[in-house]
Amino acid sequence: MPASPAEKTLRRVLLISAIDGWSIALFAGLCTLISLLFASWISVIIGGLITAAGVIELRGRGCLVRGESTGMSGLVGAQLIILGTIWLYSLVNLITYDEAAIVAQIPPELRDALSQSGFEVEDLLPMLKPAFFGFYLVVMGVTLLFQGGLALYYHSRRPRIAAALATRVAPHLVPPALPQA
Repeated sequence: MPASPAEKTLRRVLLISAIDGWSIALFAGLCTLISLLFASWISVIIGGLITAAGVIELRGRGCLVRGESTGMSGLVGAQLIILGTIWLYSLVNLITYDEAAIVAQIPPELRDALSQSGFEVEDLLPMLKPAFFGFYLVVMGVTLLFQGGLALYYHSRRPRIAAALATRVAPHLVPPALPQA
């Protein structure tokens, strides 16, 4: 018997949530550990939140595998946590932009390399603010498209997932097809 559209949707959601959840949890977890080594506490907090969101997505997936439609809330919630975390971090960086602090962080080796190329740090200053703002705006846009889009995708699939799980968990509760006349 071929799989129903609801069953195909469930399989697709399970595949996507496995790939997304594991990739987020592992990558963000690795970044969090690296941040710990450098004692970058803001990065540790951000990485920890995003790692937790990956774990939440995997737990939501686990609920679906067990036949619990409440797992969809975990899938949607995980995307919203990531979206909110990245947007908040980006907005704080945009609001607190400090050119002098950024220039002070340029290592001497890079300054020397610029000098050998015929440039000085001051030559790059007109490009610093547009590049900084452009970077964070792109990050926010990509996050909105990816995490926001995935949250909408998961949310819009709730009825089909519930239908697929209902037939998986309790096939005797699904009314039989009416005979064709």
